[in-house]
Amino acid sequence: MSNNLQSKLGEGLSKFQGGIEQGKQKLQLVQEINRLKKEINEVSGKKAKVLLEVGQATYNKIRQGEITDPELVELTEKLVGFDHNIYQSRKKVAELNSTSDNQGGITCPSCQTVNSNDAKFCGGCGAKVEAAATVLSVEGEPCVKCEESIPHDANFCPCCGTKVVG
Repeated sequence: MSNNLQSKLGEGLSKFQGGIEQGKQKLQLVQEINRLKKEINEVSGKKAKVLLEVGQATYNKIRQGEITDPELVELTEKLVGFDHNIYQSRKKVAELNSTSDNQGGITCPSCQTVNSNDAKFCGGCGAKVEAAATVLSVEGEPCVKCEESIPHDANFCPCCGTKVVG
């Protein structure tokens, strides 16, 4: 009977050790899968950043007239409208800042927190802040893309960045 008990205990212990071994293998498999998923996410993030940089560089070249591919130009037409809206809003902010003097501070372009005039970075969000350039109303020819008035001595539209032809 003691041999039978030892035999059963041995079998049970072997099954238990086998289960532990299978558990270790499953854990290693799950860890490897998670490591690979993390790597995929990191590389995908890096890829997205590079694609964004490529897109920005391409858009800048289209604006400067260096790329004239009709398909790319058509894809970027919507951006000109966005540039115009951003330009107009920045112009209004500069006008409001100059009239109210913002209690002697610089408004952060990211979060609109008012910072001291000598601030280099925003106290609200940490973004770099600079004294707002005064945007003056200028008289000149209208831009061929966004129709914003371009100063006579300018080489590019101050709104959309399109190269002045002429």
